[in-house]
Amino acid sequence: MSPSLSQRLDRLARNVVPAALGVLLVILSTIPFYIPGYSQTAANFVLMAVFYWAIHRPDLLSPITVFLIGLLQDILVGMPPGMNALILILVRGIAVSQSRVFSSRSFLILWWGFGVVAFATAFVIWGLSALYTLSLIDPLPGIFQAAMTMALFPFVAGPFALMQQKLLSQI
Repeated sequence: MSPSLSQRLDRLARNVVPAALGVLLVILSTIPFYIPGYSQTAANFVLMAVFYWAIHRPDLLSPITVFLIGLLQDILVGMPPGMNALILILVRGIAVSQSRVFSSRSFLILWWGFGVVAFATAFVIWGLSALYTLSLIDPLPGIFQAAMTMALFPFVAGPFALMQQKLLSQI
């Protein structure tokens, strides 16, 4: 017997959870806070989402979806189009290739791996930004952003794990 319309819509809604969270986090990360220096050191929640879902449910977060999320982030933040898209595609590729290592270990290993990825991402963004502007840029804001992103990862991964368990365990 074929599934009913409501069952198909339920499955579709569950399938778009990681992508919808990515878009929501992009939009939330562009809300201006009038705190000096905040935008340079704010945690990269989109990076957390892509890393987490690429490890735990890569089937629900395709490379095209990640590219579009990154492109949306580039447009809304004002970065050169494709910079975040490229970074997020690379992060997804790394996470998917290492998902067997991270998913079968403790959370501390996952957190450590994310920290390595966050700092590597900060370094790549710093290098690409320096190339784009043809000037040497201070790397400290990127380092602080990577540290903030790593520090907040457990607080984001917890709700993601709960969503995965409650919403996505049936698909």
